[in-house]
Amino acid sequence: MRPRHAFTLVELIVALMLLGVGIAAYARAAAAIARLEGSARLRLTAAAALAARLDSLSGLPCGEARGGVAATEGIHETWRVRPGDGILLWDDSIAVPARPALSRRWSLAVACRP
Repeated sequence: MRPRHAFTLVELIVALMLLGVGIAAYARAAAAIARLEGSARLRLTAAAALAARLDSLSGLPCGEARGGVAATEGIHETWRVRPGDGILLWDDSIAVPARPALSRRWSLAVACRP
């Protein structure tokens, strides 16, 4: 038997199939990572909007707090404020039109200045 110096056609086809499967798996993983990154960015933006709203409400006198609407970076926020006894009852809604599953509602009691 003489020594082989090249690959057979079957070996090349199997190698190309394995390479194709590997590239497809890599592309699928890259797409999943991109979706997760986008979701994380939207959640971070929503959390920052809520923290900013909470800071702004907690520094106001009880009678000056008002509800409102705001939109930033794909996040739509709607809040309502009702005065209580030394507190503000705050209802906040975050809507993410691009990802409705990320939309949330919160209700908090926030201390306010008399």
